[in-house]
Amino acid sequence: KSVIVFGTIEILDDPDSIVDITTKLSHKFTQDEDYIRREIEGHAHRTLLLRLKIEHICGKLVSEF
Repeated sequence: KSVIVFGTIEILDDPDSIVDITTKLSHKFTQDEDYIRREIEGHAHRTLLLRLKIEHICGKLVSEF
């Protein structure tokens, strides 16, 4: 399958949003709350998050040999 997504990208620069999103994402990989808190406190200020606002998606099946 091939998928192409059209839309716009925006930079998320709200510190509260960065902490919230990175915390939720971290829980997919570990439940160690102390580790998550330390990493986010130490690195959230230099974390870049991008939001893709999808306007259109198209795709097709591709036969690869």
